[in-house]
Amino acid sequence: MIPVSKFLDKLPSVDASRRRFSWKYAARHFDDLGSVRVSLYVFFRHLIPGCLLAGWWFANHPTVLKGLPNLPLKPEFSLYEIGVLVLISICWQLSASGDMAIGKNLIRKQAIANVMGSFSCTAVLALFCYLHSPGESAVVLCAGFLAGTLVLSSALLGFACVLRWAILMFVVDKREVIIVGSGAKAEKLLEEMRESPMHQVVGIVDDEFVGTPAMKKLYLGKIERLNDLLKIHPVQVAYCTLPMKSMYGDAQRAITICENIGVEVLHSTHLFDTRFAHLDAFASAFGMFAILRMVRMSSTRYIKRLIDIAGAAALLLLSAPILIITAIVVKMDDGGSIFFAQERYGLNRKRFKMYKFRTMVPNAEALQVKYESMNEVDGPVFKIKNDPRITSIGGFLRKTSIDELPQLWNVLRGDMSLVGPRPLSVRDVLKIDDSNHLRRFSVKPGITCLWQMSGRNNTDFATWIRQDLDYIDRWSLMLDARILIGTIPAVLLGRGAM
Repeated sequence: MIPVSKFLDKLPSVDASRRRFSWKYAARHFDDLGSVRVSLYVFFRHLIPGCLLAGWWFANHPTVLKGLPNLPLKPEFSLYEIGVLVLISICWQLSASGDMAIGKNLIRKQAIANVMGSFSCTAVLALFCYLHSPGESAVVLCAGFLAGTLVLSSALLGFACVLRWAILMFVVDKREVIIVGSGAKAEKLLEEMRESPMHQVVGIVDDEFVGTPAMKKLYLGKIERLNDLLKIHPVQVAYCTLPMKSMYGDAQRAITICENIGVEVLHSTHLFDTRFAHLDAFASAFGMFAILRMVRMSSTRYIKRLIDIAGAAALLLLSAPILIITAIVVKMDDGGSIFFAQERYGLNRKRFKMYKFRTMVPNAEALQVKYESMNEVDGPVFKIKNDPRITSIGGFLRKTSIDELPQLWNVLRGDMSLVGPRPLSVRDVLKIDDSNHLRRFSVKPGITCLWQMSGRNNTDFATWIRQDLDYIDRWSLMLDARILIGTIPAVLLGRGAM
């Protein structure tokens, strides 16, 4: 075993070649600082389409530049132009954000997001140009916009990488680290820190060394030597990689030594084995808690709610004639109630009343027991293709999904979302045997989801649940947009309607 003093004398110095910029090197440590969603990079990236369109507008209105002081008093831009700018900016936000902006391989994901945003916004812009003023100038605008967004977003990403690398290399002090533990977690940590511009591993301490031969070169001995090491060498950080379940005493001993000397201690927050939950921290008057969330909380959830409100309100206004006509027809059909209200399970299994146009006879729920044996769908749900309880107008309303329109009111109220797992009735939920299926209630239910655009009621229950859980795990604003677009042909063609 190497004496502490001799080992410290042979610590490797920082390789001068590491100071040279490398894209691979920058990309790796660009990820280390976490999500760039809250950084200035994201802020400036979101300005790119607006700046390009504003530049085009000023180029076509040169007189405005001469009278900028009077611009607020005599605006020369139209509401149409403002609307295009707002919609393009929203499209950029939807297509260039979401799950592509977080996690590992951040630079690659950001580059893909920029390309998707550029082509998506160009397609929207081309549609506006075709409807408003088709011609050579429109082609130049679309081509210039596509090239401009690709070049500017790539240049901004490159500048962010270089700047982040420069900060890590020349501004942030390199921190000397000691690793407590020599198992698989220690091996992975050591490998990740070998080329880090922020960290230099001083050594490894563990009561029983179980690491690789490469790690053996850094092994300093048992945990009690940690006290002497920290006294004679300015180690700033100790990373504890010991498993808390089986080695709590050893970990506590190492933490106490570091605490006494005043050395910062880091330990992995992943103390529990989880398959789906995301770890967050929460500070309150009762102390600090680790939160295992089923769904990652982010600002995009607020954007989703704004889209729900705006979308539901717009659809209610646009479909007002259909709603009025349907209400009259349903009432005239058999004189019963216009709407069907049923208690459903929503977010976190909270019950709410979901509204639909009534498509069955008034006593349909009482008659369900009589027709249970005719159920054509596996699992706890109840579906019959030619349900004898459906009224004469009900079949048409179901096939065209007009009966679902009143659920837009549920979306406005906040009980539902435009996109999400379909809400299940109390009867169906109580018949669910597999508790894993209840994870679908960790998000708001929706009017449409993956299974509706891929076959609606032609999908078996197992596939239905699997697609719901897949939606929860992969959720992004872009996924919602794809589902909404994919639902349109499914509804128009009446695929899988019951």
